[in-house]
Amino acid sequence: MKKRKLGNSTLEVTELILGTWAIGGTMWSAYDEKAAIEAIETAIESGINTIDTAPAYGGGHAEELIGNIIKDKRDRVIIATKCGLNIEGRYEKNLSPEFIRHDLEMSLKRLQTDYIDLYQVHWPVSDVPIGETMAALMKLKDEGKIRHIGVCNFSGKELKDAISCGDVVSYQPNYSLLEREIESDQMKVCVEHGVGIISYGSLGAGMLTGKYRELPVFPRNDARYFFYRFFRKDYWPKVKDVVNTLRSIADKRAAQPGHVAIAWILSRPAVSAAIFGARSGDQVRDNLGGASLVLSPDEITELEKVTADIYSKVREE
Repeated sequence: MKKRKLGNSTLEVTELILGTWAIGGTMWSAYDEKAAIEAIETAIESGINTIDTAPAYGGGHAEELIGNIIKDKRDRVIIATKCGLNIEGRYEKNLSPEFIRHDLEMSLKRLQTDYIDLYQVHWPVSDVPIGETMAALMKLKDEGKIRHIGVCNFSGKELKDAISCGDVVSYQPNYSLLEREIESDQMKVCVEHGVGIISYGSLGAGMLTGKYRELPVFPRNDARYFFYRFFRKDYWPKVKDVVNTLRSIADKRAAQPGHVAIAWILSRPAVSAAIFGARSGDQVRDNLGGASLVLSPDEITELEKVTADIYSKVREE
């Protein structure tokens, strides 16, 4: 699988990265741990060299699964995890230097390693100056406990502030054909400063795979109910247009809709890789084709036209 340089860093990540929120075992309905383990193993065997995780995924369980699997192949895997959510409390945001160090030590223990390749701020906070947070991360980098620093879910201004305080090499946003808002702000900051984008939600939590012919309904504690807005009934008609366009392009290319969705992300400025979630080995294999597909300019234009203002009608109403 092809690799790309992560921003201005020395890290070379595969164009596809395995995401492990669902593998943690919570917030995604039914859970099969044997299949989850198979997903991680299949990703590595298929040539994916980067796994994205966080303490918040299953209260540390995703990190534990990853640690058990990679302990004998650590040099083959780039680990990207996160800090700033207190899983020992009520998932409160905390980016104080003291908590960051504690959070890191717990992740190192669960992952059975002595360093993290990419350590990312999970969510911004307003009660701790970003300079203090970045100083703490830079100190951990100097100590060799983390190799590179990234941030997630920041606004354009927050991203600029973080960059001004330390070596930020990556930005991880919710970015897909159904969520394009970063293009007006954060993406431009990344291009200007050489920060690599790693998209999460790349497949719209499964919506862009084309598996839903009708709007699915999930329980209230499922992330597809409370986190991803495009599963709402009022957005469904326009979302369905997007999925139908993906199917049309995929049929012409002997591909799958999800492959087209990933290929589009990989064509975007500053993008280093696309994260996809998988809960089984089969789901990993289903998504591999997204990295080898290259869309034509006309196909990209068609996709961007149908997704240009997907939420405008609802906002107007």
